Amino acid sequence: MRANTRKIFEILSRGSFITIDSHDTHNLFQDLDENYEEYKSYFSEIGFNLESGEGYFLFSRIGEAKASVEQKLHTFSQWIDILDFLKTFDITFSTGYQFRSSQIVERINMDYELMEKTQKLFSKSMNFEEITQKIIADLDSMGYIEIINEQDSTYKVTSAFHYLENLVNLITLYNEEDFSEQ
Repeated sequence: MRANTRKIFEILSRGSFITIDSHDTHNLFQDLDENYEEYKSYFSEIGFNLESGEGYFLFSRIGEAKASVEQKLHTFSQWIDILDFLKTFDITFSTGYQFRSSQIVERINMDYELMEKTQKLFSKSMNFEEITQKIIADLDSMGYIEIINEQDSTYKVTSAFHYLENLVNLITLYNEEDFSEQ
Protein backbone atom coordinates (compact mmCIF):
# COMPACT_ATOMS: atom_id res chain seq x y z
CA MET A 1 0.00 0.00 0.00
CA ARG A 2 1.30 3.46 -0.94
CA ALA A 3 1.72 6.32 1.55
CA ASN A 4 -1.27 8.31 0.22
CA THR A 5 -3.71 5.41 -0.09
CA ARG A 6 -5.62 6.18 3.09
CA LYS A 7 -5.97 9.89 2.35
CA ILE A 8 -7.04 9.18 -1.25
CA PHE A 9 -9.59 6.63 -0.04
CA GLU A 10 -11.03 9.03 2.56
CA ILE A 11 -11.62 11.71 -0.09
CA LEU A 12 -12.89 9.53 -2.92
CA SER A 13 -15.08 7.25 -0.78
CA ARG A 14 -17.10 10.31 0.31
CA GLY A 15 -17.99 10.85 -3.34
CA SER A 16 -15.57 13.74 -3.72
CA PHE A 17 -13.01 14.25 -6.45
CA ILE A 18 -9.26 14.62 -6.48
CA THR A 19 -8.35 17.24 -9.08
CA ILE A 20 -5.25 18.52 -10.79
CA ASP A 21 -6.06 22.16 -10.07
CA SER A 22 -7.02 21.90 -6.43
CA HIS A 23 -4.52 23.34 -4.00
CA ASP A 24 -5.63 20.81 -1.36
CA THR A 25 -5.40 17.65 -3.48
CA HIS A 26 -2.83 18.48 -6.17
CA ASN A 27 -0.13 16.22 -4.63
CA LEU A 28 -2.62 13.37 -4.35
CA PHE A 29 -3.60 13.90 -7.98
CA GLN A 30 0.04 13.65 -9.05
CA ASP A 31 0.51 10.44 -7.05
CA LEU A 32 -2.65 8.92 -8.56
CA ASP A 33 -1.65 10.00 -12.05
CA GLU A 34 1.85 8.53 -11.75
CA ASN A 35 0.68 5.27 -10.11
CA TYR A 36 -2.79 4.89 -11.63
CA GLU A 37 -2.66 1.17 -12.42
CA GLU A 38 -1.33 0.27 -8.97
CA TYR A 39 -4.07 2.30 -7.22
CA LYS A 40 -6.75 1.02 -9.59
CA SER A 41 -5.79 -2.58 -8.85
CA TYR A 42 -5.68 -2.01 -5.08
CA PHE A 43 -9.04 -0.24 -4.90
CA SER A 44 -10.75 -2.80 -7.15
CA GLU A 45 -9.84 -5.46 -4.58
CA ILE A 46 -11.97 -3.64 -1.99
CA GLY A 47 -14.91 -3.02 -4.34
CA PHE A 48 -14.17 0.40 -5.83
CA ASN A 49 -13.47 1.41 -9.42
CA LEU A 50 -10.89 4.16 -9.65
CA GLU A 51 -11.79 6.28 -12.66
CA SER A 52 -9.98 9.17 -14.24
CA GLY A 53 -11.39 12.05 -16.23
CA GLU A 54 -10.29 15.41 -17.57
CA GLY A 55 -8.06 16.50 -14.68
CA TYR A 56 -9.82 14.51 -11.95
CA PHE A 57 -10.16 11.10 -10.28
CA LEU A 58 -13.25 9.57 -8.68
CA PHE A 59 -14.60 6.29 -7.33
CA SER A 60 -17.48 4.27 -8.62
CA ARG A 61 -18.74 1.17 -6.85
CA ILE A 62 -18.61 -2.29 -8.39
CA GLY A 63 -22.02 -4.01 -8.67
CA GLU A 64 -24.25 -1.41 -7.03
CA ALA A 65 -27.71 -2.35 -5.82
CA LYS A 66 -30.75 -1.01 -7.69
CA ALA A 67 -31.73 1.24 -4.79
CA SER A 68 -28.30 2.81 -4.86
CA VAL A 69 -28.58 3.45 -8.60
CA GLU A 70 -32.02 5.02 -8.12
CA GLN A 71 -30.63 7.23 -5.35
CA LYS A 72 -27.77 8.29 -7.60
CA LEU A 73 -30.20 9.19 -10.38
CA HIS A 74 -32.21 11.32 -7.96
CA THR A 75 -29.06 13.04 -6.72
CA PHE A 76 -27.85 13.54 -10.26
CA SER A 77 -31.13 15.19 -11.26
CA GLN A 78 -30.53 17.69 -8.46
CA TRP A 79 -27.03 18.34 -9.80
CA ILE A 80 -28.48 18.92 -13.29
CA ASP A 81 -30.72 21.61 -11.79
CA ILE A 82 -27.76 23.18 -10.00
CA LEU A 83 -25.68 23.08 -13.19
CA ASP A 84 -28.56 24.74 -15.07
CA PHE A 85 -28.71 27.40 -12.35
CA LEU A 86 -24.96 28.05 -12.54
CA LYS A 87 -24.94 28.25 -16.35
CA THR A 88 -27.86 30.68 -16.16
CA PHE A 89 -25.87 32.73 -13.66
CA ASP A 90 -22.92 32.79 -16.09
CA ILE A 91 -22.66 30.69 -19.25
CA THR A 92 -18.87 30.59 -18.80
CA PHE A 93 -19.16 28.96 -15.35
CA SER A 94 -16.70 26.08 -15.78
CA THR A 95 -13.22 24.92 -14.82
CA GLY A 96 -11.02 27.84 -13.80
CA TYR A 97 -13.93 30.26 -13.35
CA GLN A 98 -13.66 32.44 -10.24
CA PHE A 99 -16.58 33.99 -8.38
CA ARG A 100 -17.70 35.39 -5.06
CA SER A 101 -20.86 34.21 -3.33
CA SER A 102 -22.05 37.83 -3.15
CA GLN A 103 -22.01 37.99 -6.97
CA ILE A 104 -24.49 35.13 -7.18
CA VAL A 105 -26.85 36.71 -4.63
CA GLU A 106 -26.70 40.05 -6.47
CA ARG A 107 -27.53 38.39 -9.80
CA ILE A 108 -30.44 36.44 -8.33
CA ASN A 109 -31.95 39.69 -7.06
CA MET A 110 -31.65 41.27 -10.54
CA ASP A 111 -32.54 38.34 -12.81
CA TYR A 112 -36.09 36.97 -12.76
CA GLU A 113 -35.14 33.68 -14.51
CA LEU A 114 -32.38 33.05 -11.98
CA MET A 115 -34.80 33.92 -9.17
CA GLU A 116 -37.28 31.29 -10.41
CA LYS A 117 -34.58 28.63 -10.73
CA THR A 118 -33.36 29.46 -7.22
CA GLN A 119 -36.82 29.01 -5.72
CA LYS A 120 -37.18 25.60 -7.41
CA LEU A 121 -33.85 24.33 -6.09
CA PHE A 122 -34.50 24.38 -2.37
CA SER A 123 -37.10 25.11 0.27
CA LYS A 124 -39.08 28.27 -0.33
CA SER A 125 -38.45 29.25 3.29
CA MET A 126 -34.76 29.83 2.47
CA ASN A 127 -33.68 33.26 1.28
CA PHE A 128 -31.38 33.76 -1.71
CA GLU A 129 -28.26 34.11 0.41
CA GLU A 130 -29.02 30.84 2.27
CA ILE A 131 -29.67 29.05 -1.02
CA THR A 132 -26.43 30.41 -2.48
CA GLN A 133 -24.50 29.26 0.61
CA LYS A 134 -26.11 25.79 0.34
CA ILE A 135 -25.14 25.50 -3.33
CA ILE A 136 -21.58 26.64 -2.58
CA ALA A 137 -21.30 24.21 0.36
CA ASP A 138 -22.50 21.33 -1.84
CA LEU A 139 -20.12 22.25 -4.65
CA ASP A 140 -17.24 22.58 -2.18
CA SER A 141 -17.94 19.30 -0.38
CA MET A 142 -17.91 17.42 -3.69
CA GLY A 143 -14.69 19.08 -4.84
CA TYR A 144 -16.27 20.99 -7.75
CA ILE A 145 -15.02 24.29 -6.28
CA GLU A 146 -12.53 25.40 -3.69
CA ILE A 147 -12.07 28.64 -1.80
CA ILE A 148 -9.08 30.68 -2.89
CA ASN A 149 -9.65 33.83 -0.80
CA GLU A 150 -11.45 33.49 2.51
CA GLN A 151 -11.51 37.24 3.14
CA ASP A 152 -13.87 38.01 0.27
CA SER A 153 -15.24 34.46 -0.24
CA THR A 154 -13.72 33.98 -3.69
CA TYR A 155 -13.99 30.49 -5.12
CA LYS A 156 -12.43 28.72 -8.09
CA VAL A 157 -14.15 25.99 -10.13
CA THR A 158 -11.95 22.86 -10.27
CA SER A 159 -11.47 20.30 -13.03
CA ALA A 160 -13.98 18.00 -11.32
CA PHE A 161 -16.69 20.26 -12.74
CA HIS A 162 -15.98 18.64 -16.13
CA TYR A 163 -17.59 15.50 -14.70
CA LEU A 164 -20.97 17.24 -14.33
CA GLU A 165 -20.70 18.95 -17.68
CA ASN A 166 -19.75 15.72 -19.46
CA LEU A 167 -22.62 13.77 -17.91
CA VAL A 168 -25.13 16.41 -18.96
CA ASN A 169 -23.60 16.48 -22.45
CA LEU A 170 -23.98 12.70 -22.68
CA ILE A 171 -27.64 12.96 -21.74
CA THR A 172 -28.15 15.73 -24.29
CA LEU A 173 -26.43 13.73 -27.04
CA TYR A 174 -28.43 10.62 -26.16
CA ASN A 175 -31.72 12.53 -26.31
CA GLU A 176 -30.76 14.18 -29.62
CA GLU A 177 -30.02 10.73 -31.09
CA ASP A 178 -33.41 9.43 -29.88
CA PHE A 179 -35.23 12.33 -31.54
CA SER A 180 -33.31 12.03 -34.79
CA GLU A 181 -34.30 8.33 -35.10
CA GLN A 182 -38.03 9.10 -34.82
